[in-house]
Amino acid sequence: MKKKYLLFFFILILSNLAVKKSYCQINYGLKFGLNFDNVGDIEGISSLKNGIETASIASLHFGFYAQLKLVDFYIRPELQISQNKSEIISLDRVEINKVEIPILIGYKFFGPISIFTGPIFQNIISIKSKSLNFGNYTNSFTMGLQIGSRIEIGKFGLGFRFERGFTDNEIEILGNNSIDIEAYSDIRPKLWSISLTYELGKEKDLDN
Repeated sequence: MKKKYLLFFFILILSNLAVKKSYCQINYGLKFGLNFDNVGDIEGISSLKNGIETASIASLHFGFYAQLKLVDFYIRPELQISQNKSEIISLDRVEINKVEIPILIGYKFFGPISIFTGPIFQNIISIKSKSLNFGNYTNSFTMGLQIGSRIEIGKFGLGFRFERGFTDNEIEILGNNSIDIEAYSDIRPKLWSISLTYELGKEKDLDN
């Protein structure tokens, strides 16, 4: 089903190129913003068996983007460093640091406003906590899907997006001796984010 959706978007892009005059534009710039996520469902198996709750904590992301405009559509790869912070109630905070590469397909449908979607590829750099110990996690490299909207005013842009992880990814929460497993947590992202972008440069009519 996911492959069908991607094929649909590529067909729309090719149709636009076929019926309109060829036009290309690329711009690039910086992005930074806030993530709102949590560590997901926790399944306790010993002393953490009952009363495990989590809460989202605002965290940061920053990076770069390049945007290739093809008539009404655009393709936008991004490279960013991202933090996901969560609080396990009555225990501690958890910080997950990642390198992320979203590859988005967007459509500008009303003036400066566009909608977009596409896959995001992530590599976990580290998982930190002051008092909790962690064991193995299923995957360091994961994939998800982002969908959102953006408004551009001059060189600035403001974007909102939702992300859902596809790759199963479970981490072990260890006891004080770092040997016994006390709980498992699903750390697939289910987050909302807001980003501010600033355009550094632009190249027009690359195909002429």
